[in-house]
Amino acid sequence: MYSSAMADEFVTVAQLRAEMATILARLGRAHGHVYLTQRGQPRAVLVDIKEYRALIDQLEYLDDSIEAVLAHRRIERGEETGRPLEDVIRDRMDREARRVKRVPRRRARASVSR
Repeated sequence: MYSSAMADEFVTVAQLRAEMATILARLGRAHGHVYLTQRGQPRAVLVDIKEYRALIDQLEYLDDSIEAVLAHRRIERGEETGRPLEDVIRDRMDREARRVKRVPRRRARASVSR
């Protein structure tokens, strides 16, 4: 399911500052992971945007699958079958809206005469 062409790489915050364009280019080409370290401790992981989106889609699919299994079990036990379809659709749309972040536009700076 998952394979990484780029060997996982450990990069310090200072290295990231100095070589950001190069590191991001490598990450985009190879689809691996870059672990950011600070004072010798791992602090964050950088992944290619396509891989990130695929992971989010997979998590949402798994979440939906779990909900379907739970609903099926409730039906088998004769329990209430769940939420109204409108609620499910609204929740799904809310989740999609959160996933698609809107980038705020930068305001033009007003020129100040001194």
